[in-house]
Amino acid sequence: MSSILNGFLQALPWNQPIELPDHHQWKRINSPALLEWRIKARPYNTTVANAMFFFIFLITTIFFGWMGEIFNPSSAKSTAIGIPFYILAMTAIYGTTHQKTKFAYRLIEQGIEVCEWKAPGKGWMIALKWLTVIAAIAVLFVIALDLSIFWVALVGPGGMGLLYLGLANSSKFQEMHTEYHHRDHEWTRYKRISIHTNRPVIGLHFDYFNTHLQAMDKGVLFLFCKKQQLATILQNITQKRPDLQTVHESFDIY
Repeated sequence: MSSILNGFLQALPWNQPIELPDHHQWKRINSPALLEWRIKARPYNTTVANAMFFFIFLITTIFFGWMGEIFNPSSAKSTAIGIPFYILAMTAIYGTTHQKTKFAYRLIEQGIEVCEWKAPGKGWMIALKWLTVIAAIAVLFVIALDLSIFWVALVGPGGMGLLYLGLANSSKFQEMHTEYHHRDHEWTRYKRISIHTNRPVIGLHFDYFNTHLQAMDKGVLFLFCKKQQLATILQNITQKRPDLQTVHESFDIY
């Protein structure tokens, strides 16, 4: 039974292994890898994003509670409209504040290669489509019972479901949420190593010429990883650059 459950969990879209896109491959594939890892991470201030989600979650929950009082909370019609609408709203908000980017890292003798890409997640699309279907069925059921609430049902879960389903299938929407970046840095480029105090993130500081400012500027290469990987990654970096100072500090992630 456990093997069947594990197989089912592994088959879920969000548990699939991270594969490099066909047009986004390593430049120095012929150089032996000292260390490789891949991860989905949130390359921004997660504390602010989490606070935004919980604030909107609280406001939305209070709003739906207030709407339930207006539309009779004991009514099956109100429940059939409210629950799908609420689930759709919270799914959309969570998908906005908790977006993840895929990172693939490769440490080689010459330096570090990073492939970074973001695209609308298939798991998110599948969940959204199923929620839209459920909402549509609930709307049709309620309208069949009482035509007087047709517009409430249409504007509620029906309208929101169609809106997000349209966005999800829009080529412009997908292009806006799709990014591909490749970075190839030599070991000699780095000036300092930072280890984030609150997240398993290593920051490699370097100087570069900013073409917009037409002057030298400061940059950071962020290495996202799991907590159990942090020590191994840091050891590999310091073996290549033992002269660099390592500092535990909080820094902005962007």
